Amino acid sequence: MIIRAAKTKDASVLSNLLEQLGYPTSVSSCREKIKAYTKKGYKMLMAEVDRSVTGFISLHWYDTPHQSGSIGRITAFCVNEQSRTKGYGTQLLTAAEQHFKNLYCYKIEVTSNLRRTQTQQYYKNMGYGETSKHFVKFLKKD
Repeated sequence: MIIRAAKTKDASVLSNLLEQLGYPTSVSSCREKIKAYTKKGYKMLMAEVDRSVTGFISLHWYDTPHQSGSIGRITAFCVNEQSRTKGYGTQLLTAAEQHFKNLYCYKIEVTSNLRRTQTQQYYKNMGYGETSKHFVKFLKKD
């Protein structure tokens, strides 16, 4: 498996992976997101097996006023349904963790939808723990 930075040519496979997560997104929107993730503070990694993308993980990091160092945040993470349980996700997660370590992040955050119980167990198995409640307010478009 090769882990590499996302390229705009990955937009269609990213669209498919986001749909598997329950977030249908157009290919053109994915192309713009990939471009956005080349900006400072962002990175998107793709897992490639036999020259075919099988998963991705998107990362963001930021400073907080109350602690020295940065917080790393996994903003999205998916391995193709046909490729799950083969260790590709763990390799992607490990690469993300190493990236955050190289940036001197002092912690990594990830949010998992309450309905994704298997995903939550996976994160627990990988050493992640619940430390706070995540509150959300959806804003209406005017």
